Amino acid sequence: MPPFLVFFILLAVVFVFLWVASNDERELPSGGLEDAALDEPIMAVKRAHVRLSPDGREATLTGLTAGSRYAVDARASCPRGCVTPAPTCRCGFYAMRSDVESRRLPSEATWARRADPLSVRLDVELSGVVLEYDLGFRAERQRVIEVGIPDRCVPCAEAGVDRQAAGLIARPRRIASPFSGSGNPYVGDPSLREWLELRSACLDHWESAPGQPALALGDLAELLGTVVRWEASGTAGPVSR
Repeated sequence: MPPFLVFFILLAVVFVFLWVASNDERELPSGGLEDAALDEPIMAVKRAHVRLSPDGREATLTGLTAGSRYAVDARASCPRGCVTPAPTCRCGFYAMRSDVESRRLPSEATWARRADPLSVRLDVELSGVVLEYDLGFRAERQRVIEVGIPDRCVPCAEAGVDRQAAGLIARPRRIASPFSGSGNPYVGDPSLREWLELRSACLDHWESAPGQPALALGDLAELLGTVVRWEASGTAGPVSR
């Protein structure tokens, strides 16, 4: 067989293989692309306030500043209509990478320091769209895994005494001027104006008042629908009187 004929036969075979390969439209495995786009939940930590309804039958979590209420399992929304969280907006659930960073925030930011005295720790699971920053995250969805209540008696601390808490008391929220040295300067959600603040209290202060219930940690856990534990301050004295 002449060499030039062999060359043309081989060229034809290569052309056929290339044509078959270019028309091989195999389907992707069902759901493969969608699964690849899903993010694994991220564990994070944040600070929040716990508020109690005037009748003591409902509790909710609120942010430190804006004071918007949110449930234990919630999806963020934005009044501007953003696809939350939008990189060009401030919407979404904020959280820090660790408890160390969340505790450090009040010493680094004035707004956090003013709102911090009655704050609690939230261990949260972030999912959906999550934006990552140097200090933490901003997420579309948040689920509260555990609430950590400081075990230091707030009324005693205000008097300069360090005692360990035994329960929670509900008291009216103290609103302060942004320029004063006490109280929370952030008005918060108007719908929660009459709601009470929860404070840790020792046995001497753990008592109800008219319209101001006293709760055990188990009571709060039932109202919120998640785990509630004491968070050791490392300095509080004994529980006993």
